[in-house]
Amino acid sequence: MFKRDEKKGYHEEEDADSLELNGRPFEINDVMVCTTHGKVYAISKTDGSRYWRQKFPGGGFGGIVSTFITDNGKVILGCNGKTACLDLFTGETKWVNKMKGMGLEEVAVVTSISQYMPARVSGTEAHSGSELPPSYEGSTTDERQIVYGCARGKVLAIDPETGEDLWRYDCPGGGYNIPSILLEPKQQGSSRWSFGVVYIGCGRWVYCLRATTGEVLWTNRISNSKFGYGYLCFSTPMSSRLRAELYTDFSSFPFAQAADAERQRRSNNGG
Repeated sequence: MFKRDEKKGYHEEEDADSLELNGRPFEINDVMVCTTHGKVYAISKTDGSRYWRQKFPGGGFGGIVSTFITDNGKVILGCNGKTACLDLFTGETKWVNKMKGMGLEEVAVVTSISQYMPARVSGTEAHSGSELPPSYEGSTTDERQIVYGCARGKVLAIDPETGEDLWRYDCPGGGYNIPSILLEPKQQGSSRWSFGVVYIGCGRWVYCLRATTGEVLWTNRISNSKFGYGYLCFSTPMSSRLRAELYTDFSSFPFAQAADAERQRRSNNGG
């Protein structure tokens, strides 16, 4: 596998068909999805070999592609003002949402859970010695799963099955920054809400919305600062634990923000 990839070379890969399949079956626990230079790669966590390669649907043009894998086998991608969905096991495109009115820049993506795992309650269970990932069987949530795409001060809720718009929130006072998203399902959230909520951070503002409908529960301007970049990063104890153990995101690893900052610096310098 590695020899074949090395022989292909950079230019041949650029001219290849949109989807390249290896043909090997794999289990969900042995796949890692990587994105770079506008492309998406599914590789083995065991040996790093490639399962499939796919260009960002709708045109990545070498841009930053954000990625999120759902708990039911969908790869959600964001790039150049679009959100897309691929099949985790085949790399085939399921849908593309062009996010009308949300620009052509970097996009942050996240998806609510379709299933949840109750919190561990004993130290014995937490240190049982098993290295297997947790099972979600029999713990389906009663709220619909939603994909959230964020760009230019706006959040778009998308149906994960069809790619159709569900609702959109234009962050008041948030400007044109990439909003941050923090999802809290009702099983893990505050007892104040009997449903899942989504916290949105943009500019100097934090907004709390009902996750499934976009109903605004509260908004708060947390800062009056005028100097610096208006990218809001936030966390809770639970979200920080998950970030440390499971994934990278724009709040902890601000790749897109850094690219935008560099673009602004070049513009200010006349570049």
